[in-house]
Amino acid sequence: MQEPDHVIFPMDSEEKKVSLSCQARGNPAPAYRWLRNGTELDIESDYRYSVIEGSLIINNPSEIKDAGQYQCFTTNVYGSILSREATLQFAYLGNFSGRTRSAVSVREGQGVVLICSPPLHSPEIIYSWVFNAFPSFVAEDSRRFISQETGNLYISKVQPSDVGSYICLVKNTVTNARVLSPPTPLTLRTDGVMGEYEPKIEIHFPYTVTAAKGSTVRMECFALGNPVPTISWRKVNGPNPSKARLRKSQAVLEIPNVQLEDAGTYECKAENSRGKNVFRGQLQVYTYPHWTERLNDTQLDSGDQLRWECRASGKPRPTYRWLKNGNTLRPESRIEMVNGVLMIHSVNQSDAGMYQCVAENKHGAIYAGAELKILASAPTFPLSQLKKTIIVTKGQKVTVECKPQASPKSTIGWKKGEKNMRENKRSDIHLFMFTFYFHQCLQEKDKA
Repeated sequence: MQEPDHVIFPMDSEEKKVSLSCQARGNPAPAYRWLRNGTELDIESDYRYSVIEGSLIINNPSEIKDAGQYQCFTTNVYGSILSREATLQFAYLGNFSGRTRSAVSVREGQGVVLICSPPLHSPEIIYSWVFNAFPSFVAEDSRRFISQETGNLYISKVQPSDVGSYICLVKNTVTNARVLSPPTPLTLRTDGVMGEYEPKIEIHFPYTVTAAKGSTVRMECFALGNPVPTISWRKVNGPNPSKARLRKSQAVLEIPNVQLEDAGTYECKAENSRGKNVFRGQLQVYTYPHWTERLNDTQLDSGDQLRWECRASGKPRPTYRWLKNGNTLRPESRIEMVNGVLMIHSVNQSDAGMYQCVAENKHGAIYAGAELKILASAPTFPLSQLKKTIIVTKGQKVTVECKPQASPKSTIGWKKGEKNMRENKRSDIHLFMFTFYFHQCLQEKDKA
């Protein structure tokens, strides 16, 4: 009824506990266990763990001990099911090394890259640069660019006004904690001015960019050069998406709510009067698995055949695996699993339980579950069939029904008085239609 969600826990949180939710419905009420990275947690032996109404509570969580993938495993006498995976991640931001940074010296007109070298952190951080003293920040324009991928500051053409001290500031997106790097002095050399030269693309997006459908894609491209290069973008195999926006003096191409049709080859071009430089990379859009056909609870007689099919869409196309009572189901002589179809031939009581189909690609997995019940009962007659006295007119046809309740299906025979009856192909007497006689319906219970 409720599965755990991904959690990012700030290590400086005052609460000092993490909660992962899980709630299942069953009769009798199910019991709960929890797995971390596929291994069951020993709730009894670690005082930090407790399970309250199915939810896992971790007190004083530790990144070393507790970060990982969690699943809830719930069970009663009729079967077990496994929840989806939920990631517990810790948010933190370390400190920069206090080591003094060497001065960077360049000619006027030359391009330069100032390295940030961020401290250890989780998850993402935002970069900015302070010039000389806080809170004087470097303003980004066609000549200056701060990469949110590397954190470095790029100046395409250094001017005398750029001389000074530069400090990298990083901010954790979850905790909002901020730390400052040691200063990096930037100085001008005295041996002349840099002449004009063609653009050199110093920072660009990866050769292959992967993005989830519906997310926002940001691709960077910035060049050093004299004169200051101009950046332009195009989609090689079609028009640029109409929703695409250019940010930071065209150094960033932003595509919000990216769709499958936005995939393709993108090109950024840096150009000045001395020449041009081009970079091309591929945007690939993926989708998480999504159910298009799910399972339904099923009841079968012993000896029947089970056929379940689950279907999911996704890019890349999902693959399928099956669980029975939370454990991997393996093919065998009676069990076949092909492309999301599960078939069990001649089911028996050992096949009863909870089954789950898992559809997954490299970006995620989804779970769908259903219960298989195998019916088993000796033949019985409804009360409506136990009072039969039938009066009919001579020559009239009459039908006497025999519909016992039994699992597996019973075999049926008929007697007239003490004499067994057989179907006579040469007469009008058939197994279910007789002429003005009363018949007794018997079952071969030993074949049930």
